[in-house]
Amino acid sequence: MNRPSSSTSDLQPLLTTLGQLIAQARQQAVRAVDVVQVQTCWDVGRHIVEFEQGGAARASPGCGSLGA
Repeated sequence: MNRPSSSTSDLQPLLTTLGQLIAQARQQAVRAVDVVQVQTCWDVGRHIVEFEQGGAARASPGCGSLGA
């Protein structure tokens, strides 16, 4: 397959578009990782609270109060 020869200026729009696509993909990947990280931290905290409560639905009154 023969391609017409392209100068650098002819390639610039293509390179710009490809660069934008790559930047958008990276941004989407960062957001996806952020969502997973937040969910993981939330789950870790939930497990810690459940462990500290000994499986109880809620902490007992006075549990963890600063004045106790």
